[in-house]
Amino acid sequence: MIFTNGTALTKADYDLLKHSINLAIIVSIEGSPEFTNKRRGSGIYEKALKTIKNLDQIGVPTGVSATITRMNFKYWMNPENIDNLIKQNIRMLFLIEYIPQTPLSQPKTASTDHSTKSSLDMTPSDHSLLLKPEERREFRKQILEFRSTKPIFIIHSPGDEEYFGGCVSAGRGFAHVTPAGDLTPCPVSNIATHNLTNSTLREGLASPLFKEICKNEHLLETEGMPCALFAHPEEVSTLAKLVGAYKTDLDIL
Repeated sequence: MIFTNGTALTKADYDLLKHSINLAIIVSIEGSPEFTNKRRGSGIYEKALKTIKNLDQIGVPTGVSATITRMNFKYWMNPENIDNLIKQNIRMLFLIEYIPQTPLSQPKTASTDHSTKSSLDMTPSDHSLLLKPEERREFRKQILEFRSTKPIFIIHSPGDEEYFGGCVSAGRGFAHVTPAGDLTPCPVSNIATHNLTNSTLREGLASPLFKEICKNEHLLETEGMPCALFAHPEEVSTLAKLVGAYKTDLDIL
């Protein structure tokens, strides 16, 4: 699966995809044209839908990916909006809950009050866009309903982690590589002990950092939060010092 904003595919890309039998293209939108264009730029929604249509016409499986926030989660709970995707022959839907780069223990300021912000004005530590626990439960219930009644394959993260016994980071199900090559436990983690420019993926996955996270199973419990490591910032920071991990270019812990 290749994730894209759907704006940069060329004729050469379409020709390649047309003859590739093991690829699916997942196009990122935020929901409505208003949500999408607000976050991704004017006209992006229309370009994304055109890309989906072009891919469908050449027989390439397509899907949609969305970042779920307090501003758009109701949109994705509306059955009509899901049916509209299905009518466009979209086969997969990835719903990824927004997770700030800083834990909730960070002090809040007036600038994070969502009531004074335009929808989907995201900053790296904006907690106002994070779903509240009751909203997350409401959203999860509707997603499970869609899954049992709609002919579309739905991935909900982190909700689906409950099927795997908690967080699947640190090599239990996935890991994350930063643009600089640092191997981190997950996309919202900023600690690493290996960089893939000078070590192998196998070495990184077998590192004490990854092993300790997996061994300490309580770190893999979300405790009502959308992310397990996000829910245990102090413990993860202590563990990082224990194994000699360094911080990547994101200042989270």
